[in-house]
Amino acid sequence: MLTVGQLARIFNVTAKTIRHYDAVGLFMPQKVGGDNLYRYYSAEQLPELRRILFLRSMGLSIEVIRELKQNGTLHQAEKLKVILSEHAASIQEEIDIKLKHLASVKHMVDHISNSGGINIEPRIVRKEGFTVVGMEWNRKISAGEIQQMWEHFLTREHELLPYNLEPEHSYGICIPGPDGDFSYIAGLRTDGKRVPQGMQFITVPPQQYAVFTHFGSVSRIGETMELIYRKWLPLHGLEPTSGIDFELYDERFAGADNEKSQLDLYIPISNG
Repeated sequence: MLTVGQLARIFNVTAKTIRHYDAVGLFMPQKVGGDNLYRYYSAEQLPELRRILFLRSMGLSIEVIRELKQNGTLHQAEKLKVILSEHAASIQEEIDIKLKHLASVKHMVDHISNSGGINIEPRIVRKEGFTVVGMEWNRKISAGEIQQMWEHFLTREHELLPYNLEPEHSYGICIPGPDGDFSYIAGLRTDGKRVPQGMQFITVPPQQYAVFTHFGSVSRIGETMELIYRKWLPLHGLEPTSGIDFELYDERFAGADNEKSQLDLYIPISNG
């Protein structure tokens, strides 16, 4: 027979842990000494204790393990395998979430480290007025986010293709509104004479722009815009002006989440 101390040594746990498992009815001794009340365990109990300790190390509660023991699952390999597989999937989900958080933190470190030193040279262009027809997003009235609206627009893009004046080009038009609000239209450049039901059109007036190229996921366009207004425009002595800014998507764009994607950001600037 084995004592509490021997079990503690075999499994590298404290004697207090073994006694606690007995007290809560999870792992009881085969016999208790009549005179000294010492707990004694048989060698046949060792596999059960190993499984209990393993399940505890995996985060399962004593209550759950006790229930597994009571219904016989603790000693049935196939049933226990199913439970462990489900727990493994849960752990993997937690790991995936942590990895996403880690990637975000690393990206922010890179952003903080690089934002002061990168110098992107803009192109200065004068663009004549043009019309875009597409689907509109507005935070006050639209469900979802801009990316979901883009996905919806792409299912209807074919309705505009016969009238598209710039093949391989798509536009994301940002229209400033009152109180700092804005609307956004995802669409194609047309003559504006045909507007399918559920779509809108916007005529962008003639304007001078500073054109910057955004690299990577569209989810980080905001970071590029921050650098444009905080760093790159002042660096080149350019003064932004109120007006419509827009995104131009062409053959360089490989997808919303693709880190190799490129798109151009047109920022309105004063003529001076």
